[in-house]
Amino acid sequence: MKIEKSDPELETMMSRIRGGELDLQPDFQRGEVWDAKRQQRLVDTVLRGWYVPAVHIVRSDEGEEEVLDGQQRLVAIRDFFDDKVRIDGTIEPYDPKIAALHGLKYSKLPDATRKAVHRFVLQTITLTDYAPDEPNELFFRLNQAYNLTPPEKRNALRGDARDQVKSLVGNLTAAGLLDRARIGFGNNRLAYDDIIARTCVTIENHTLRTHINNNVVEDFYRAVEGFDESTVTSVELAGRRLLSQIEFAAARGQRIRLNKGTLQTWLVYCAWAPALFGELPPESISRFEEDRLSLRAGDYESSTPARRAAAQIIRLYDDRASYRVTDVSSVLIRDLGLHLYAQAEFGWPSHLGTKSLLESILDDPEQAPALVSTYLDSSGWGILDTSRGAA
Repeated sequence: MKIEKSDPELETMMSRIRGGELDLQPDFQRGEVWDAKRQQRLVDTVLRGWYVPAVHIVRSDEGEEEVLDGQQRLVAIRDFFDDKVRIDGTIEPYDPKIAALHGLKYSKLPDATRKAVHRFVLQTITLTDYAPDEPNELFFRLNQAYNLTPPEKRNALRGDARDQVKSLVGNLTAAGLLDRARIGFGNNRLAYDDIIARTCVTIENHTLRTHINNNVVEDFYRAVEGFDESTVTSVELAGRRLLSQIEFAAARGQRIRLNKGTLQTWLVYCAWAPALFGELPPESISRFEEDRLSLRAGDYESSTPARRAAAQIIRLYDDRASYRVTDVSSVLIRDLGLHLYAQAEFGWPSHLGTKSLLESILDDPEQAPALVSTYLDSSGWGILDTSRGAA
């Protein structure tokens, strides 16, 4: 790996960012996690002419550049140049010159101060001619004290899998699915990237029955070729199906709240089930979540055997809804729960003997946990073979 050092001025760096020459990766690194106070302290450091740690940039063979380390610093400076950060003149140690600028935005700075900001030198280290895992290792060493999450560490692995996940997250964010207001949580610490990566691994491996830990996902990121294009297409289509489901719920005035585990479950189900049986009923997630909330509130309508069976299925799902995305038993129960509910409520086709399982639950709903456990031990549920249809 070659390392080139340079000392560009801030005005030059901002010009490169605004011109699209330098990718800050605001949605795919750690997320813009600095609060206003940290941004103001960095601006204060620049105003004082003090030292700001070097920014590390990775340059591809095609000449594309993205920030490896220093994203938060550059975002803070960019926001200052865009009048989104005001100067805090009260930061210690007291400086009367900075105190006189208190509350000002960049556009209101005196000319001399603005020129000094433009001329501030930010050391830049550019990496070229690297092996795929070398930037990641450097990123890890630079950030050991920050307790990086596994998705943040994986993001420094430049390769096809990372770029595919990055593209999927971007597409599904632009479409409207991956949005805090839409699903209930944001991409802090690369939560979306983690879910999409794990969903891709699941679809690629055609199974829910193996433990997908961080090392398994990282192996895909380190692989030369990344995910098969059919996997990427399947995950994107699943995301768009789920978005349609959530939009149907929104049209009824219903807000869907998911977590990492349940979002991954719905994505996987929206990938394999329609491939076998056709498109899901448009109200699938709406009805399911409505009944789930009714059960919690104690006003669930259970006047028929099918409704009582559905209640037990939802309870099993709900009991496993907060478990980690890597817990195989919980992953299987959530996936099976969605299918059994669809079978009970919408007449969805039987699959791998779920007709007999549902009939047993209808006969004795209270035995649902034991019946589901026995079924999962013997049925092979979770092998995502879309060549096997209703049975």
